[in-house]
Amino acid sequence: MAMIEQADYFPVIERQLQLTEQQGAAIRMLFDGMKQMHVEMTEKVEEVQIMVQEVRDSVTLTDAECYQLQQAVRIKSNELTKHRYREADDSFKDMVGRYRRMIWSKLKERFEVAKYSHVRRIDFDDSIDFVKNFRPEDYI
Repeated sequence: MAMIEQADYFPVIERQLQLTEQQGAAIRMLFDGMKQMHVEMTEKVEEVQIMVQEVRDSVTLTDAECYQLQQAVRIKSNELTKHRYREADDSFKDMVGRYRRMIWSKLKERFEVAKYSHVRRIDFDDSIDFVKNFRPEDYI
């Protein structure tokens, strides 16, 4: 009788194993689906980050940055002229203008823009450094 009672458990145990295997398969499918979604979302986030960076890289100077760049050019052109001419000279103002035009011209060449206001924001610090370190001798 003990053998018969044990044999009655086999179908129950077998059924429980089948259910456990089915649950395992369902959990595996759920896990694989979540993993795939994670990969796809990560790829989309990277695409969005690249697009955002492209937009940031293409944004041009703000009005405040244009003003700062103008100030730097004014200061540099006055500085260059004072080192080479006396303010009492008739040609002093003409030379300030020449240096100013030269700085603007070379700045636009350097940053490949038609107008200084089209300099990209990411190049702002480089444009200020360009003006501060500008030497006419480098372009003659």
